Amino acid sequence: MAESATQSKILDRGLQLLIEVPAVVITFVMMAHVTANAVLRTWFDSPIDNTLEMVEYWYLPLVAFLGFIAAQHRGQHIAADLVFEMLPTVTKRFVLAFVFLVCSAVVAGFAWFGWGEAVHAMDIGKTAGVSDLVAWPAYFLVPLAFGSLTIQFLVAAWNALRHPDQDHFVSDVGDAAVLEALAQDTATHDDAVRLGHSHKAGGDR
Repeated sequence: MAESATQSKILDRGLQLLIEVPAVVITFVMMAHVTANAVLRTWFDSPIDNTLEMVEYWYLPLVAFLGFIAAQHRGQHIAADLVFEMLPTVTKRFVLAFVFLVCSAVVAGFAWFGWGEAVHAMDIGKTAGVSDLVAWPAYFLVPLAFGSLTIQFLVAAWNALRHPDQDHFVSDVGDAAVLEALAQDTATHDDAVRLGHSHKAGGDR
């Protein structure tokens, strides 16, 4: 059982790195590209061709869509759970599963529409704006990213039903550890405050 949990954690971490490392690398490449373009344009009057189009049609979509997938994998999408916390415990998992299923249906629609647009862009050989920079392959990021999110939401719905006691808003092991450490620090601080008050009360007497 412990070995299976360890393998699951290793697989989870591997998938996380597979998503996040490319996003970080692309972000740094984009920063270097934009900086080099600004320096060459300002001081040497020789800007890099199609920099704006490269950022708009390639760098930003890659970073954004990888970010969507990584945020869902980590359970770090914004969750307004004020009403959810007031629901009876027995119904929470069903409500959560229903919400995840609705989200899955919505992003599946985005993936379907995005696939049609990507195929059309490929058929016409779409370029970035008025430049000759090839842009149509980037359109396939939309169905790829939203298709991945569809699967992630379906898995989240299934886990909500199977594991009702799990905090589905913090799915990453590392994030759970951070929250646990913060809770321990808070408890330690509270104990220190109480001890200080106790000493002060003893000194006053």
